[in-house]
Amino acid sequence: MSTKISRRTLLATGVAAITLPRFALASNPEDIMRKSREMRRGLTNSMADVTMTITARGRSTERKMRQYVLETSNSGNRVINVFSSPADVRGVSVLTHSALDGNDQQWLLLPSVGRVKRISSSNRSGAFVGSDFAYEDLSSFELEKFKFSAAANASVGGKTLIQVDYAPTYSGTGYAALRSYLDPSHYQPVQNHYFNRRGEHVKTLQLSRYKSYGGGAIWRPHLLVMTDHAKGSTTQISFSTFTATGTAESNFSANRFQRVS
Repeated sequence: MSTKISRRTLLATGVAAITLPRFALASNPEDIMRKSREMRRGLTNSMADVTMTITARGRSTERKMRQYVLETSNSGNRVINVFSSPADVRGVSVLTHSALDGNDQQWLLLPSVGRVKRISSSNRSGAFVGSDFAYEDLSSFELEKFKFSAAANASVGGKTLIQVDYAPTYSGTGYAALRSYLDPSHYQPVQNHYFNRRGEHVKTLQLSRYKSYGGGAIWRPHLLVMTDHAKGSTTQISFSTFTATGTAESNFSANRFQRVS
């Protein structure tokens, strides 16, 4: 699905619906996304094994990592991603502290140089270890980071989904606007569309294989596929089952995360 958003509309609202048919308004867009966020939270301190497969120019590269997530009540999530293979990325680790105002903090451990590097906000739109995901894509979704402009019912692939349009308000982002399509049965996104400042639909994230935890109260996708339409490349991220026992809370700090494997 390819859509281009006009620059004028981007500047006015952050997103646009001029190229899409009219649908009945589903609800307030911010309320919808608040419910979506609430229905993916609750594991508090979790861990999952992750396989990342990058496909570009007909060649695929597989990487293995482990992800630790600490949910906090008064700020965004804290996430540690630690790579175990192949050899050229073994031991590379990224710590993300998501902030409600969008001023996230990120640190990168490079074993080859033996030091921790702070990732500046101007680099958050850069590629995460050569994948189609940007560093900003690693941050947790927080309502305060975005301006919401529209919500409607949309028909996608023969299914009725909830379409929400919104735009980042934080600095250093590579996106001018986003569009999410949510499954109304659990309010989780099944597609995210990313637009640049020229209004071009540059990337698409597909989210699938949802599983519920906590008696059906918590929903997590177990397969993410990001496509970069300009480069013609894709990155697939597959998660194992999330366990509710992660790592010590103290390890989610800039001077300790390098100890996590």
